[in-house]
Amino acid sequence: MTLNQIVKKITDYGSQHPQIKFVLYGDVYDHLSQGEVTYPAMFFNIEDLSISAKQIQYTFGIYFMDRQIENTEELEVMSDQILVCQDIVAQIRNNANEWIVGESIPMVLFVESEPDVLAGVKASISLVLPSINNRCQIPT
Repeated sequence: MTLNQIVKKITDYGSQHPQIKFVLYGDVYDHLSQGEVTYPAMFFNIEDLSISAKQIQYTFGIYFMDRQIENTEELEVMSDQILVCQDIVAQIRNNANEWIVGESIPMVLFVESEPDVLAGVKASISLVLPSINNRCQIPT
Protein backbone atom coordinates (compact mmCIF):
# COMPACT_ATOMS: atom_id res chain seq x y z
CA MET A 1 0.00 0.00 0.00
CA THR A 2 1.41 3.39 -1.00
CA LEU A 3 1.27 6.73 0.81
CA ASN A 4 -1.17 7.96 -1.85
CA GLN A 5 -3.50 5.04 -1.13
CA ILE A 6 -3.33 5.62 2.63
CA VAL A 7 -4.09 9.35 2.22
CA LYS A 8 -7.05 8.55 -0.04
CA LYS A 9 -8.48 6.06 2.45
CA ILE A 10 -8.17 8.46 5.42
CA THR A 11 -9.61 11.29 3.28
CA ASP A 12 -12.57 9.04 2.38
CA TYR A 13 -13.20 8.27 6.07
CA GLY A 14 -13.30 11.99 6.87
CA SER A 15 -15.43 12.88 3.82
CA GLN A 16 -18.00 10.20 4.65
CA HIS A 17 -18.42 11.33 8.26
CA PRO A 18 -21.66 13.34 8.63
CA GLN A 19 -20.14 15.83 11.09
CA ILE A 20 -17.06 16.70 9.00
CA LYS A 21 -17.61 19.34 6.31
CA PHE A 22 -14.03 19.80 5.06
CA VAL A 23 -11.12 17.34 4.74
CA LEU A 24 -7.59 18.14 3.61
CA TYR A 25 -4.25 16.38 3.56
CA GLY A 26 -1.51 18.98 3.98
CA ASP A 27 -0.21 21.62 6.33
CA VAL A 28 -3.12 22.75 8.50
CA TYR A 29 -1.73 26.20 9.33
CA ASP A 30 -0.93 27.12 5.72
CA HIS A 31 -4.47 26.31 4.65
CA LEU A 32 -6.21 27.96 7.61
CA SER A 33 -4.68 31.32 6.72
CA GLN A 34 -6.22 31.12 3.23
CA GLY A 35 -9.73 31.19 4.73
CA GLU A 36 -11.30 28.55 2.48
CA VAL A 37 -12.39 26.15 5.22
CA THR A 38 -15.92 25.03 6.05
CA TYR A 39 -16.18 23.82 9.66
CA PRO A 40 -16.16 21.31 11.31
CA ALA A 41 -12.96 20.28 9.54
CA MET A 42 -10.39 17.50 9.51
CA PHE A 43 -6.81 18.14 8.46
CA PHE A 44 -4.05 15.57 8.42
CA ASN A 45 -0.42 15.38 7.49
CA ILE A 46 2.43 12.93 7.81
CA GLU A 47 4.54 13.70 10.87
CA ASP A 48 7.05 10.88 10.84
CA LEU A 49 8.10 7.97 8.67
CA SER A 50 10.39 5.06 9.49
CA ILE A 51 11.38 1.81 7.89
CA SER A 52 12.69 -1.31 9.59
CA ALA A 53 13.71 -4.74 8.31
CA LYS A 54 10.16 -5.90 7.61
CA GLN A 55 7.89 -2.88 8.19
CA ILE A 56 7.26 0.73 7.25
CA GLN A 57 5.57 3.03 9.77
CA TYR A 58 3.69 6.21 8.90
CA THR A 59 2.71 8.56 11.71
CA PHE A 60 -0.05 11.02 10.87
CA GLY A 61 -1.17 14.05 12.85
CA ILE A 62 -4.93 14.34 12.39
CA TYR A 63 -6.64 17.56 13.49
CA PHE A 64 -10.37 17.71 14.20
CA MET A 65 -11.60 21.26 14.68
CA ASP A 66 -14.59 23.53 14.69
CA ARG A 67 -15.13 27.25 15.01
CA GLN A 68 -15.98 28.41 18.46
CA ILE A 69 -19.02 30.63 18.03
CA GLU A 70 -19.39 33.37 20.65
CA ASN A 71 -22.23 31.60 22.46
CA THR A 72 -20.56 28.18 22.33
CA GLU A 73 -18.33 27.09 25.13
CA GLU A 74 -14.84 25.90 24.28
CA LEU A 75 -15.43 22.68 26.24
CA GLU A 76 -18.51 21.85 24.14
CA VAL A 77 -16.56 22.20 20.88
CA MET A 78 -13.68 20.09 22.21
CA SER A 79 -16.07 17.41 23.46
CA ASP A 80 -17.76 17.17 20.05
CA GLN A 81 -14.43 16.95 18.24
CA ILE A 82 -13.18 14.18 20.54
CA LEU A 83 -16.27 12.16 19.59
CA VAL A 84 -15.63 12.75 15.88
CA CYS A 85 -12.00 11.75 16.40
CA GLN A 86 -13.10 8.51 18.04
CA ASP A 87 -15.30 7.73 15.03
CA ILE A 88 -12.43 8.20 12.57
CA VAL A 89 -10.05 6.19 14.78
CA ALA A 90 -12.60 3.35 14.76
CA GLN A 91 -12.62 3.45 10.95
CA ILE A 92 -8.82 3.50 10.79
CA ARG A 93 -8.62 0.58 13.24
CA ASN A 94 -11.06 -1.46 11.14
CA ASN A 95 -9.59 -4.95 10.62
CA ALA A 96 -10.33 -4.73 6.89
CA ASN A 97 -7.44 -2.26 6.50
CA GLU A 98 -4.00 -3.52 5.48
CA TRP A 99 -2.22 -1.69 8.28
CA ILE A 100 -1.77 -2.22 12.00
CA VAL A 101 -2.56 0.71 14.28
CA GLY A 102 -0.57 1.38 17.44
CA GLU A 103 -2.26 0.44 20.71
CA SER A 104 -2.13 3.96 22.10
CA ILE A 105 -3.08 7.08 20.17
CA PRO A 106 -1.88 10.28 21.86
CA MET A 107 -4.37 13.14 21.68
CA VAL A 108 -3.90 16.82 22.48
CA LEU A 109 -6.64 19.43 22.89
CA PHE A 110 -6.04 22.84 21.34
CA VAL A 111 -7.50 26.31 20.94
CA GLU A 112 -6.39 28.64 18.14
CA SER A 113 -7.32 32.28 17.81
CA GLU A 114 -5.99 33.02 14.31
CA PRO A 115 -7.49 33.34 11.76
CA ASP A 116 -10.70 32.06 13.44
CA VAL A 117 -11.33 31.06 17.03
CA LEU A 118 -11.01 27.29 16.72
CA ALA A 119 -11.05 24.45 19.21
CA GLY A 120 -10.48 20.76 18.77
CA VAL A 121 -8.22 17.79 19.18
CA LYS A 122 -5.14 16.48 17.42
CA ALA A 123 -4.49 12.72 17.31
CA SER A 124 -1.14 11.17 16.38
CA ILE A 125 -1.83 7.84 14.68
CA SER A 126 0.87 5.38 13.64
CA LEU A 127 0.11 2.94 10.83
CA VAL A 128 2.45 -0.01 10.31
CA LEU A 129 2.56 -1.91 7.03
CA PRO A 130 4.71 -4.82 5.89
CA SER A 131 7.73 -3.88 3.80
CA ILE A 132 9.81 -6.57 2.12
CA ASN A 133 12.91 -4.39 1.55
CA ASN A 134 14.05 -6.72 -1.20
CA ARG A 135 16.47 -5.19 -3.70
CA CYS A 136 15.39 -7.81 -6.23
CA GLN A 137 12.08 -5.94 -6.49
CA ILE A 138 13.75 -2.68 -7.54
CA PRO A 139 12.80 -1.81 -11.13
CA THR A 140 15.73 -1.99 -13.52
